[in-house]
Amino acid sequence: MTLPELLTAMSILAFVVTGILVLFVGGLNATTRMNSRFQAQQDARLALSSLRYEVGFACSVPAYAQTSVTLLLPDATTNACSGSTNSVTWCAASANTQPPFGLYRQTGGSCSASAGVKRAGSLQSSTVFPTYTCTAGSGIRPQLSVSLLVNANFATSSIPYKLTDAITLRNASLC
Repeated sequence: MTLPELLTAMSILAFVVTGILVLFVGGLNATTRMNSRFQAQQDARLALSSLRYEVGFACSVPAYAQTSVTLLLPDATTNACSGSTNSVTWCAASANTQPPFGLYRQTGGSCSASAGVKRAGSLQSSTVFPTYTCTAGSGIRPQLSVSLLVNANFATSSIPYKLTDAITLRNASLC
């Protein structure tokens, strides 16, 4: 084999190996992005399930905003709503008030990213509770709407994963 033939063979081999390496790196990056999206979506599903449970058994919603909701829960010992002071607050917050937001739960009447327990992350919007409906005289129980827009990769313009639910407060008095 002559030197020009050897150099030609080596350059073809280098080109093929570079192409294979680019494919492997692209595949690893895609796998990493999909794993982070899956984990963010799974965390949001679990958080919504916990929120659904607490809202369903709440006695009332003494404080409501589109970014947070305070729930009055039944008394732990008597399981009665009357006289209960057991409250929890769910909120969407971030340390710098910019996305990504996290969904936090904290006992008491206030909630923040620094003091609450993070239940979900990678939320695109802090407007997690778009509406609280209790029309006076309608004879139905109040409902709280929940909307979680999850986007694990803010660097790209991917379509967020959306979880929504309208949860009825079963222990609350009729509107």
